[in-house]
Amino acid sequence: MPLIGLAGGAIDYSKAIADRARLNNALDAAVIVGAKQAQSDDAKNLTNKAIRANAKAAATDYFNTAPNLPVGAKPTFTVKLNNRTVTVEGSYTSTTPASLLKIIGFDKFAIGGTAASAIDLSPMVDIHLLIDVSGSMALGATTADINKLTSNLGCAFACHDGVKVKNTQLDAFEWALANGVTLRINEINAGILDFIAWLKTQTSSTKRIRIAVHSFSTTLETIVPITATLNAAATNLPKAPDASGEFDGATHFNEIMAQFSDEVGASGDGAQDARKLVIIATDGVQDPNRTWSWNIPLRKKVVPFSPDDCRKIDPSVSIGVLYAPYLKMPWDWGYNATLGSPSLIGGPGTRWDDIVPQLKACTTSADLFVDLSTTASVGAAFTSIFQRFTQVRLTK
Repeated sequence: MPLIGLAGGAIDYSKAIADRARLNNALDAAVIVGAKQAQSDDAKNLTNKAIRANAKAAATDYFNTAPNLPVGAKPTFTVKLNNRTVTVEGSYTSTTPASLLKIIGFDKFAIGGTAASAIDLSPMVDIHLLIDVSGSMALGATTADINKLTSNLGCAFACHDGVKVKNTQLDAFEWALANGVTLRINEINAGILDFIAWLKTQTSSTKRIRIAVHSFSTTLETIVPITATLNAAATNLPKAPDASGEFDGATHFNEIMAQFSDEVGASGDGAQDARKLVIIATDGVQDPNRTWSWNIPLRKKVVPFSPDDCRKIDPSVSIGVLYAPYLKMPWDWGYNATLGSPSLIGGPGTRWDDIVPQLKACTTSADLFVDLSTTASVGAAFTSIFQRFTQVRLTK
């Protein structure tokens, strides 16, 4: 009899563990479903009472319809609203009937669990897009684009310098657009349009989302001051960089960030004052001006952005980075003299190898960094950063 009890106990206990795992998974998912329901209802301007009731019902329905749960499992959910955050807490009690252990008078295992999920309820959000329009953003967006520019113009950059391409009335930038070459700045602008179109589909966009568009090169320019009119950003996109002189089209990220920080200001709680998200779209390379091509000491100033410059923004503001990859060009003497040279911050590789780590260090959190080469589109990258900024989080 003792041996039968031990063997039966192992089998019955394993079944109870499996039941508990399924119940815990169902409860985790249910509290997230409830939180998302609350966020959706808040965006529709439902009352707090309705938000709580609907969130509780959604969580309960999800749990009760989860497959393969023990018969008689009883969930309990509570929904709490605190300022602009909703927390859905859940628990359950259940039993797993014993089989072999009944021989020794043990009928069932009692099991239970808890979970909680929290989400911000359509907070007021100010989005500040900071777009790099320096000369390097006129680089071909892909290797094929770079090759087409190089083979036809002798340069990987489509400079907007007014100098006509041979046998045409177009400068290099205009020639690129006329001949189907996609440049980084074109790619970014198309992404801004897609992002704004997506924002306009969000129920809360007309009441709680505002946007501003800034560009930078040698100086900072605010193209669209903060506004709830999303179309204003769609119709005022960053312009192509001017590269008519040696001091035009530089990337003065270090110099413009203090001014940009003043324009953004501090973030609020999303209830009375807007939470703030900065998205920097860039290839991540600082350069003083184009005289580095002959002024050799300046080549050491063609470097990846420093995270210290990002820290000039108030720490209450979230920072995301959309990285337009700076493609390696080992066949180009200028690349080899600058980014292809050894790291200046003690890295094991070249300055090019330092670009991504430095940009990641600029962000508030690692998930707010997106490499464009890993996404379906630029618009999807902007959207991804925004969604991660307002994501649901499982608190326990």
